[in-house]
Amino acid sequence: MQDHFWSYLDVWRTRFPRRRPLRWRNDWLQNGYCRDCRYCCGQQDSNKPFYMALLPEQIRPDLTNDFYMHSPNTAYMDARGCKAATAQGCRLPRAQRPVACSIFPLVLTGGELYLYQTCPAVLFTPFPQLAGLGLEAAAWLRNFSRANVRRISLRLPAQTLAKGYIALHIKVAGR
Repeated sequence: MQDHFWSYLDVWRTRFPRRRPLRWRNDWLQNGYCRDCRYCCGQQDSNKPFYMALLPEQIRPDLTNDFYMHSPNTAYMDARGCKAATAQGCRLPRAQRPVACSIFPLVLTGGELYLYQTCPAVLFTPFPQLAGLGLEAAAWLRNFSRANVRRISLRLPAQTLAKGYIALHIKVAGR
């Protein structure tokens, strides 16, 4: 993992010589790095699926046009990336995007918020600002029902979390 981290740090330093904005906007995290990065939604360096559960109101008949589907209510990405990703960013309206996309580089797993450590936003944004964004996202997520928070919360193994994520120790349970 160490070589992996340093290689991404070198790539991001070249691609992003200046820090970009990261702001909470009512119901999504505006990440100034996403459009020019697309690491999380573009072609992946692993064929291991990354699952993203959808909310009941996001389920519609044409989901397979926008996502690879694991089940009727769970999209996923693998080495192919996301079907909705374009050179300009995501082509989907915000309401149709998985919650996982709306809060990235924050990741909800096991009812707790983490940061994805190789995201350029995480590498170049001061930690106190990231923690504050985590608190704002948690306040928004707490408006979801407990069932929906459980539904959208990933189930990443402890080993995966230890290798690639930073724990914010912010719990989210829903109402």
